[in-house]
Amino acid sequence: MKRFSIFALAAMMFAACATDPTADVQPIDAPETLTVGFEGGDDNTRVQLNEAQKTVWTEGDLVSVFYRSNANQKWQFQGKTGDTNGTLKRISHGNTPNIGLDKVVAVYPYNEEHLIELQTGNIQASLPSIQEYVEDSYGIGSSIMISSSRTDKLYLKNVCGWLKLQLTGNATIDHITLKGNNGEQVAGNVFITADDASCILASDLNDLYGDGSGDLEGSLIDPNTIFSLVGLDCGDGVTLGTEATAFYIALPPQTFEKGVTVNIFDTSGKVMTKSTDKSLAIERNTIQPMAVFKANAESFGTPTPANNEIWYTNGSITEATTLYDTSVFGANIVSNLYDADKECWVIKFDGDVTSIGEEAFGYCESLTSITIPDSVTSIGGGAFYYCESLTSVTIPDSVTSIGGGAFYSCSSLTSITIPDSVTSIGGGAFYSCSSLTSITIGNGDTSIGEHAFQHCSSLTSVTIGNGVTSIGYYAFYNCTSLTSVTIGNGVTSIGSYAFDGCTSLTRITIPDSVTSIGDSAFDGCSSLTNVTIGKGVTSIGDYAFYYCESLTSVTIGNGVTSIGELAFYLCTSLKTVYCKPTTPPTGGDYMFSYYNGGDKPIGCKIYVPASDDDSIINAYKAKQYWRDYKSYIYEYDFSAEQ
Repeated sequence: MKRFSIFALAAMMFAACATDPTADVQPIDAPETLTVGFEGGDDNTRVQLNEAQKTVWTEGDLVSVFYRSNANQKWQFQGKTGDTNGTLKRISHGNTPNIGLDKVVAVYPYNEEHLIELQTGNIQASLPSIQEYVEDSYGIGSSIMISSSRTDKLYLKNVCGWLKLQLTGNATIDHITLKGNNGEQVAGNVFITADDASCILASDLNDLYGDGSGDLEGSLIDPNTIFSLVGLDCGDGVTLGTEATAFYIALPPQTFEKGVTVNIFDTSGKVMTKSTDKSLAIERNTIQPMAVFKANAESFGTPTPANNEIWYTNGSITEATTLYDTSVFGANIVSNLYDADKECWVIKFDGDVTSIGEEAFGYCESLTSITIPDSVTSIGGGAFYYCESLTSVTIPDSVTSIGGGAFYSCSSLTSITIPDSVTSIGGGAFYSCSSLTSITIGNGDTSIGEHAFQHCSSLTSVTIGNGVTSIGYYAFYNCTSLTSVTIGNGVTSIGSYAFDGCTSLTRITIPDSVTSIGDSAFDGCSSLTNVTIGKGVTSIGDYAFYYCESLTSVTIGNGVTSIGELAFYLCTSLKTVYCKPTTPPTGGDYMFSYYNGGDKPIGCKIYVPASDDDSIINAYKAKQYWRDYKSYIYEYDFSAEQ
């Protein structure tokens, strides 16, 4: 262990050299290429996974090389994918070398953070806590190899071992996590003995001198780089079948005395947990298989708190001023402690939690996620007011109401699903949630309150369930990224300014259930190109589509009886209006006009229902406000569309 104390001194010498004026000095007699292979030669590449495939070089692989110095140089493999040996070519010289190392040391994969101890040639490297799934192999860059040689011939040895997890079933896997049941360290900084590829995690060196300092001469060890949880990212998802699919997780050699726990997440976010309490040994250059597990609907489930618990992440909550008020939750808090098994903080109560009361977690700036138990029926006003780090909220099906300002200015919240059980969303409930990108509102809602999603500037899509009856005024005001809105068939009214300033909205279909469109409801929707207004709408408010400068076509349903003033004013691209009512609706000043040296809709044609005696078109041309556009009104046989 003593030899590692020299490592920090080498690192400080390394840093000092970075400012040396002889920065261009290179190691003596450094060749342009190095010969590389794998431990054991051609017959035993990095690791054999099955009889048909061995893991081999990938074209363009990069390697850190210390050529008889402490200069971390970047070398690149010159062969093709599938090769088991070849050459490396130097492509960068690294930092100023300190000549003195009497051998060549190579580390795969390349990392500019790799450091070397001159006297022993031992290496500091890092095993990533998030690895990448590769079919029938371990993830690219997630397994470390090392070679030490006094010649220009390098044979790389594996530092890690692998756990092989085998799954069958009908699920699509999103990611997998593994942790030791005794809190073992599984990723982060490692110190490697170059000659035999043995390693020790940096965490095991924290008390090198036995003085409780938790320090290796004040450098090299950052506790934030040591992890007790390792994850395997499956990218877009790996779909299972009847034959077992193998997932490989690279681990530093060690024995998990109390076994391991593996959590397997599908693409919907559900989790299947598999655990063993038997001792499990991971050895260098070997694969440790687990039993084949079947993943199906019965085996997956989403962990949820008990009715007397609330789960949350990132720091014990102390900011909430009302946290210990019984009336807030309907029960008294017993404890507020971190649970290592659940990997989160747990607030426990002396009874069922029935509500998240007003301002319960207001201004809890460290709160990043929260899971609410199924016993909760209401989320009070301002419950998570200004929780600016909150990214994830799970709202159970038991909740029936979300109070005004409940998630006001939760600026890190990215998505939200509101269950069918919710019957009301209070005013300003998600006001200024500037990172919120998508919303799904269940079929049980009866109203979306005023200002509910105002200033959600990252919101791109909204799906409103069929149970919603009203969209309050300013509900989606100034949601400047909103491109898609699906309005359920239960909505009867769209409030004033509801979508005002949604400058990215391109298309909207207003269902037949809607009877009124409020003043300025779509004012300033400058990307809107097409609007279809259902036959149930009877009134279109003042300024309803004011300054929708990209709007080219409008269909006005046959139930409309009134159109407000300036309803389509400054719609400078408007070419076609299909107006289906047989009786001309009551109009208003400048319904379709825009100012361009005159008051008429230049190039715009207004089509009204055809009649054998021309009575309908004549009525339009004679009607107040409509007669201003009589030169632009034409007949159209709408019956052909039936």
